[in-house]
Amino acid sequence: MAGSSPPAGLSALVTHLVALKPDLRPEEIGTGSSLTRDLGFDSLDLVRLAARIRDHHPEADLRSWLTVTSRTEIDSVASLAALLSETGRTDYVALARELAPAFAERAARHDAEASFPYENLDDLVRSGYTAMTVPREFGGGGADLAELCAAQQVLAGACASTAFSVNMHVHGLAMIAKLGGADAEWVCRAVADGAVIAGGFSEPGVGGNWWHPTTSAEPVEGGYVLNGRKGFFTGYPGATHLFLSAATVDDRGLPRPMAFLMPKPEKGIRVTGEWDAAGMRATGSHSLAIEDLFVEERWSIGEPGTLPLLFMTGVHWAWCSFAAVFAGIARAALDHVVATQRRRVLSVIGRPNAHLPGVQFRVAEMAARLAAAEAHLAAAVHADHDTDDPLGHYIDMSLMKTSVTRLAHEVVTLGMRVQGGSSLVSADPLQRMYRDVVAGLLVPPATDVVLEWAGKQALDVPIFAEPRWAG
Repeated sequence: MAGSSPPAGLSALVTHLVALKPDLRPEEIGTGSSLTRDLGFDSLDLVRLAARIRDHHPEADLRSWLTVTSRTEIDSVASLAALLSETGRTDYVALARELAPAFAERAARHDAEASFPYENLDDLVRSGYTAMTVPREFGGGGADLAELCAAQQVLAGACASTAFSVNMHVHGLAMIAKLGGADAEWVCRAVADGAVIAGGFSEPGVGGNWWHPTTSAEPVEGGYVLNGRKGFFTGYPGATHLFLSAATVDDRGLPRPMAFLMPKPEKGIRVTGEWDAAGMRATGSHSLAIEDLFVEERWSIGEPGTLPLLFMTGVHWAWCSFAAVFAGIARAALDHVVATQRRRVLSVIGRPNAHLPGVQFRVAEMAARLAAAEAHLAAAVHADHDTDDPLGHYIDMSLMKTSVTRLAHEVVTLGMRVQGGSSLVSADPLQRMYRDVVAGLLVPPATDVVLEWAGKQALDVPIFAEPRWAG
């Protein structure tokens, strides 16, 4: 029907169709296309399609669709997409497993070139992965925190840069959705239509204290003018929208931290340094200068001064999903080492290296540390996040993130020792995992700060007492 919106299940269906027939171009699959006449599906293809849909959408009643199709001879893409919209939902962990092989194949090239993986991002948008944390009433997947983290672990095992980059999008989106109201609705609907968010809260000299932005927001008629600098603006090359912080000043001269989410502007933002780092090389985490950027009032998120509370109450979406990325790298490292040591034969014993006690001991240590990391992550994921102690909640989640990323780094380091010198060769993905997992140790807040907070909380010492070591 002219002017009508496509069914919410269309993107998922297109992913299934292309997976079965790779020669199909997604942009050529219209809602009015016939599966048999236009897309060339024969009876065997339809059987394979039905099996795939049952795997990914177990709630979908395919029998009713097949009955109507056989009676009316109408097998349009729209009719099947509508079925998925009404009765099924995407299994995002299964979707991540489906996308992972192609991402893994591209990972080495993007790492070597420090190039942004646009094709991976296209796959994530087209498949509906980027709408995972959009509530279902706004056309998204309605995934909970556990599903998000499980899916991100899978993606990270294939291409950590892609998982890290899209994490800025999915967790920021979830935090905004939690706010509810008009702000949440327009953002969620934009993402369901294909928008991609990059987040910019890190700034030179701030040291990870994201709720104290130095970027200024000067009130003017119709909005604000922003000036400042941002670092580590992960995902910037592929973003359609920017989620960033700034601060205005109240009547007492005190800063009021604010958040803005706006369409990526054509002017007012300048890339001052393209991302070129040892690890997470394909994240596009550029450095930016914000110069007289006019932001309309409607793009502000929440009330002025409420940014710290937004961080604290929604931090589980951020730290759990980031921890999941690094746990996913560790899991992939363990799997890679195990597979290699089972296959590699030491000539002096004539048996696979897996029979060597030293290899066995270190692999056992890797498995134990990974199990500890995943257990701490799972406890945080399933904790009560509706708390009346937002600061305590922030500290608990920060301690978990610190613990998981540290354990993940230990897992991959042990893997390097097991593999030996061959793990340094560029053809071995373990060296990329090693460089990527180090980034987890550097994601703010800093380890020393987190341990100080957590120790004071456990000992019932005032967190922000002045002087610092008093109380």
